[in-house]
Amino acid sequence: MRPGQWVLVLAALLAPGIGVGEQMRRFGDFQAHYVVFPSTFVQSEIAHQYGLRRGPGLAVVNISVLDAAGRGAACAIAGHSKNLLGQISPLTFKEVREGDAVYYLAEVRHADQEVLRFSLTLTPLDGEPFNLNFQQRLHVEE
Repeated sequence: MRPGQWVLVLAALLAPGIGVGEQMRRFGDFQAHYVVFPSTFVQSEIAHQYGLRRGPGLAVVNISVLDAAGRGAACAIAGHSKNLLGQISPLTFKEVREGDAVYYLAEVRHADQEVLRFSLTLTPLDGEPFNLNFQQRLHVEE
């Protein structure tokens, strides 16, 4: 796969009509973009290339951070998801670099219609840490 194709795949996933939307939050000079989508949206060869598992009840968390100039910013990410029963699942992010793009991927298991709350701490290499918290209802895709 050529560099940049993964970014194009994600851009297609975020297109209107797919039912998955990207969100963004500002933290000083940084923008944190985040999206969670079913792992079954990822083609098997791409999933294999990036070490992602695919299947029903498994989603991908994608985080990217941009600096003030709009360039991808490398950062450390730590965090977890928590369901409405208070069960916590740690998230392990893998860094992916393609050209100037830097993004982080993690897998999360979920039940159908489950609401997960995500609590992340992002620390840009040239910035102060900030907390990114959001929640999303996830659906099992066959």
